[in-house]
Amino acid sequence: MMNKQTHFKSKYAAYGKVLADRMKWNNPPMFIFVCVGGDAFRSAQKHNQDRDNSAMVLTPEQDPKTLIWPVAGCPVVIEWDGSAAIALIISLVKCLLSAGAIAVTIWPTWEDFNTPPGYYDTSQQPIKFINCREIIRTYYPKQVQA
Repeated sequence: MMNKQTHFKSKYAAYGKVLADRMKWNNPPMFIFVCVGGDAFRSAQKHNQDRDNSAMVLTPEQDPKTLIWPVAGCPVVIEWDGSAAIALIISLVKCLLSAGAIAVTIWPTWEDFNTPPGYYDTSQQPIKFINCREIIRTYYPKQVQA
């Protein structure tokens, strides 16, 4: 009998099969990148040249819930150029954590991280910090209490 996951998820993301084969040989990469956006394939090819890393591609028209993500036990970085909807990125984060990633970091590649992320609005009391740009965010699997 076919289990639900196998039935609905029969396809890897682009370059995912190569990563799955690597994982079968107990040779996980230091980081797995999931590239999303206009230059995703070129970026993934660049990451895949480094033997310490591995990269896959999610195209904007793909539903991450329909794909197999061989990320168990590894940290994942989502390279997001801003062209994909935030709802797609959130769905991708959930899928990667469900697939066993130890952490998922969203890297908004269009941002300049050499500039301050915001400013303090001193016209309000108490003084409030106003965020002006996307930040790098990291998500972890929920810990189950014993």
